Amino acid sequence: IGRVRAQDIHPHELPALTQFIDDVIQHGDWERDDMACRARDGVFVPARVRATYIEVFGRRCVLSVIHDLRTDRLAELGQAVRKVSHDLRNVLANAVMLAETLSTRDDPQVQRLAQGVLTSVDRAIEMCRRSLSVGSAAEPEPTPEPIALAELAREVASELPSRDIRVSVDVPASATAQADRQQVHRILLNLLRNAADAAGTSRIRIEGAVRDDGWRHLDVIDDGPGLPAGAENVRPSELARRGGGTGLGLQIAEEMATLNGGQLSLVDTGATGTRFRVWLPG
Repeated sequence: IGRVRAQDIHPHELPALTQFIDDVIQHGDWERDDMACRARDGVFVPARVRATYIEVFGRRCVLSVIHDLRTDRLAELGQAVRKVSHDLRNVLANAVMLAETLSTRDDPQVQRLAQGVLTSVDRAIEMCRRSLSVGSAAEPEPTPEPIALAELAREVASELPSRDIRVSVDVPASATAQADRQQVHRILLNLLRNAADAAGTSRIRIEGAVRDDGWRHLDVIDDGPGLPAGAENVRPSELARRGGGTGLGLQIAEEMATLNGGQLSLVDTGATGTRFRVWLPG
């Protein structure tokens, strides 16, 4: 199965496997069933198992063929993403029209919020357009430009949907980074949402600093209950998956940081909160 050797895998759903083998022995013909297999390294592999009953030198044997379904599932997922992106783009176009209507109101607060909606929707439409044009969710190469980090941090903080969480920004006004602005925006937004999703979080801080060697960093700190012991030894993109989430937010943030020549890391976590840090070139 892919890079996994046949002798290193086995179906882990033992009751289902036992019933399947009984059916094979009873009918003596090719039987088929879908079941997950586990590789020796612990990775789960979705598979389709076909088997038949045979006799070899008077001994009863079950001959089985295991087909790795990961490629098939990925192809189906890619097509589903393209369909969703297509329809979502149409829905977002309607949201643009509504936001543009609101932006004509005399209320400055309404105008400011409407502009924020337009900016967010335009960003979402562009992501949908890229997915449809290339047929995948692969990220484009970054387009580096000077970024005023304090300004960007305040912009992202204003987009956090939760009103129950206070977000403060403490980034030097002179701090700039050389990176793709849209991608750094996505890094911060995903880190903020990840922090906001932690049960018990009431405050999030974005702090920044500039080092003498030219590197800049932005920290996203929450006051939630912290991550499980040993989290510092795990890549950020693996943390949420181990905790039962999808892990996509931290995975996207880590990928964006790497694309821009930087790095995402978990600095510390404990009962008083968690601090993630993203390094960016100056």
